[in-house]
Amino acid sequence: MKKEIYQWQEVAAVEDITTGQPLEVIVEDTVVILLKVGDAVKAYQGLCPHQFARLSLGSISKDSLHCPQHRACFDIHDGTCGPGWQLPALRQYHVRVDAGVVSLAAPLAIISG
Repeated sequence: MKKEIYQWQEVAAVEDITTGQPLEVIVEDTVVILLKVGDAVKAYQGLCPHQFARLSLGSISKDSLHCPQHRACFDIHDGTCGPGWQLPALRQYHVRVDAGVVSLAAPLAIISG
């Protein structure tokens, strides 16, 4: 198995991410949201694949992120689209947390499903 080596770009402090609320960051002109999921930090595309609403303005309930525009929902663990919608899963990016600092792979690298 080939090990991927990335450069890392610091984007936030873990303490800046509130549980239950997406944090928006801009990386390489790309809108990205950071979510606390248990003890982990997840990074997803920040625009809904439906009509490109900013997901940072959405809400999280149970294990779903809800789009602020049409309430489409996405699983916070893997980005898959919830029931009632037929949208692609959110792109998930490689993230690293070290000493309380959240970094994303540079250039942005999508976790393949």
